[in-house]
Amino acid sequence: MTGKTDTLVYGAGGHGRVVLDAALSIPGVRVVGVLDDNPALRGHRVLGVEVMGDTSILTRQAFRGCRVVVAIGDPEARAVVVARVEAAGLPFIAIVHPTAFVARETAIGDGAMILPMAVVHTGASIGAHAIVNTGAIVEHDCRIGDYAHVAPGACLGGEAAVERAALVGIGASILPGVRVGECAVVGAGAAVVEDVRAGAIVGGIPARILKGD
Repeated sequence: MTGKTDTLVYGAGGHGRVVLDAALSIPGVRVVGVLDDNPALRGHRVLGVEVMGDTSILTRQAFRGCRVVVAIGDPEARAVVVARVEAAGLPFIAIVHPTAFVARETAIGDGAMILPMAVVHTGASIGAHAIVNTGAIVEHDCRIGDYAHVAPGACLGGEAAVERAALVGIGASILPGVRVGECAVVGAGAAVVEDVRAGAIVGGIPARILKGD
């Protein structure tokens, strides 16, 4: 008995390696393997951890006690793999890097990823399989939906909302109380001063609609 949570990281790409590194940094987590759909990677090692196969191996008895984090950047692809893991009957684990600050009275969903130097303040909620990436700031009482991605260096003012599968790009800012709709995209460096409708793409300072009228 190790007293640690046996964990599988799905994804051997760039985001997968970042999440794997975070998982390896958590004292209470023991990473037992990496999964990936690319058969050419099978048997290779990523950060010293073996790529064991794809999700088809999750039904093996050896993995019954494991939890999984799906470390794929694209939200649609992430959702597809999450469904496979659920079908295999395995639970998920949220990965919170030790250097991230997560305040009291926050809610972190299953499979969420909170990466180095990120800040999640009190009253905020982070949805299942969402990403709060390196150095991002999620202020008090924000709501981040399932599969959403707050990219590196982005900043959300208090009570802002980022709905399901939306992306807030690198270095973007969302003013307090502003809502970014489902599957919307906020471009890098944008300053969002008013609500963004579902599916729209916005950019600039102040942000304007680039696509999705």
